[in-house]
Amino acid sequence: NSTYARRVFDVIPQPNFYSWNSLLMAHSQSGHLSDMERTFKKLLFRDCVSWNLLLSGYSLSGLLGEAVKAYNTMMKYGCRNLTRVTLMTMLKLSSDNGHVSLGKEVHGQVMKRGFKSYHLVGSALMDMYSKVEDRNTVMYNSLMGGLLANGMIKDAQKLFQEMEKDSVSWTAMIKGLAHNGLEKEAIEFFIEMKVEGLTMDQFTFGSVLPACGGLGAIREGRKIHACIIRTHFQDNMYTWACMDYAKTVFDGMKQKNVVSWTAMVVGYGQTGRAEEVVKMLLEMERSGIQPDHYTLGQTISACANIASLEEGSQFHGKTIISGLIHHVTVSNSLVTLYGKCGNIEDSTRMFNEMSFRDEVSWTAMVSAYAQFGRANEAIHLFDRMVQHGLKPDGVTVTGVISACSRAGLVEKGQRYFELMTNEYGIVPSTGHYSCMIDLFSRSGRLEEAMSFISGMPFPPDAIGWTTLLSACRNKGNFVIGKWAAESLIELDPHHPAGYTLLSSIYASKERWDRVAQLRQEMREKKVRKEPGQSWIKWKGKLHSFSADDESSQYLDQIYAKLEELNQKIIDDGYKPDTIKIKMLNYHSERLAISFGLIFPPSGLPIRVGKNLNVCVDCYTATKHISSVTGREIIVRDAVRFHRFKDGTCSCGDFW
Repeated sequence: NSTYARRVFDVIPQPNFYSWNSLLMAHSQSGHLSDMERTFKKLLFRDCVSWNLLLSGYSLSGLLGEAVKAYNTMMKYGCRNLTRVTLMTMLKLSSDNGHVSLGKEVHGQVMKRGFKSYHLVGSALMDMYSKVEDRNTVMYNSLMGGLLANGMIKDAQKLFQEMEKDSVSWTAMIKGLAHNGLEKEAIEFFIEMKVEGLTMDQFTFGSVLPACGGLGAIREGRKIHACIIRTHFQDNMYTWACMDYAKTVFDGMKQKNVVSWTAMVVGYGQTGRAEEVVKMLLEMERSGIQPDHYTLGQTISACANIASLEEGSQFHGKTIISGLIHHVTVSNSLVTLYGKCGNIEDSTRMFNEMSFRDEVSWTAMVSAYAQFGRANEAIHLFDRMVQHGLKPDGVTVTGVISACSRAGLVEKGQRYFELMTNEYGIVPSTGHYSCMIDLFSRSGRLEEAMSFISGMPFPPDAIGWTTLLSACRNKGNFVIGKWAAESLIELDPHHPAGYTLLSSIYASKERWDRVAQLRQEMREKKVRKEPGQSWIKWKGKLHSFSADDESSQYLDQIYAKLEELNQKIIDDGYKPDTIKIKMLNYHSERLAISFGLIFPPSGLPIRVGKNLNVCVDCYTATKHISSVTGREIIVRDAVRFHRFKDGTCSCGDFW
């Protein structure tokens, strides 16, 4: 009832943009277009919701021309208001009115702005193309790709059988089947494609080889390998997507040199299999072949990725003995290693001792300072890098914005974000936008975070929404938190953060009915919260703990140490949550810290890794533990390092 809505609006003393959008919605949905247009023109600030309501009003009334005019006007002022709702509305208009050229233009924006992964956008595209009478192979391929991306295998196969096919069609089917876990069918399609005599390229081979690896189909893999050699695609790295198959080929080689060993080390490193990298280097040395500077650099980088300080330090020793430490590749990997393992002093020392530094050197050091929350050092180093005439890349900018975020330096972070595009010519990635969301959210400037998201050229990823949602939980902002949670659940219905963090917000408002409803949704969708785990390495073995862990052989000693610690830190001024005290006392990081107090010598820092963020109570308790024991405790959680010493933390309580 737009009339009643107008009456309510008129008695609001100071209407904000939420109120204006609500009035606009009433006029849009009731079909009162003249009132809708007048209200829209009066808006001093128009966000994505405002534009979508205007488009929706025209769409509901079937006014294609007015909708297209409004869409073009919106795009003229920039793409910051473009959302999946906008695109779905325009695609539906195109579909309902048979306006193919408009639909193709909108499809271009879908691809360009990264909206193709949204199921509802994909469905709207498929609906539009299914109604087009004059469909060509390119259009069919696009439609089939959408079906495969959304897991609609039978529909894709049916379309494939009916359409006129080319090599792209066959490759898309092979890739789609492999991606959906149908490796056997993917290989069968590849064989059939070969029988048909169609041209194959690196994308075809790169799609079928992982399927061979997934099935362990070595015989088929060898045949495909032979086909790759015959068609001269063996030098294209895309064809080596399957490292398991590559290892089989490597093992079958009669003679191996430093190049072949290094290729395997690099391959494992690029696919994130750090443990395999270390194993390969040790096997290489046992075979009598000495690694060069590139091999050692890659191996140390792999140690950094799994925060393995023991192995990394041993390889550091090898670089000194061999004289390879002076190569910039090796020095860079060592700066990264010590930075990622929480040894910021050694990282700084390595950086200062380098006779030559490239962009990677500076970036590694900036990132290390950012991880430790040492914002001033990170900013100073970034500025020095620019003064030396070196151009920062996207990773460097991520580091300096993250440093600003963790120190509450919002304006400085914004300045670096603007310099990234205006001065350095870097196109912001999803990661950069997530950093900016974190910058606003961490400082409690949630409305600015919301406005920033509305101005993004594409929607945030799960990290961006989770960052905002977590801040809303901490600051008690129900309205924006609900919006962030619903957006996250729409993006990824199986991401637990959307449910758990929204549940916490509802619980703080004593909305127990909604808490119960969210938990029921989680059960129905089989969404499980990731359990907290912490680990500590001692004498080459990784000791892992979870809350209330009873698997450790040192259980009695650990719990006895915990009881002793709890009394000491309470005497030191620690005030536990009396309701949750038993549960909090046995959180995984406390078990790992207790282990560290029992076994490693007192002169060594206790280094604990954790898969989730440290909770507030454990953070406070660890400060007190460092005070009463006199030990240095370094905790690397999912986001950053915390260095606890003498009752304080390196983050300055800003996290």
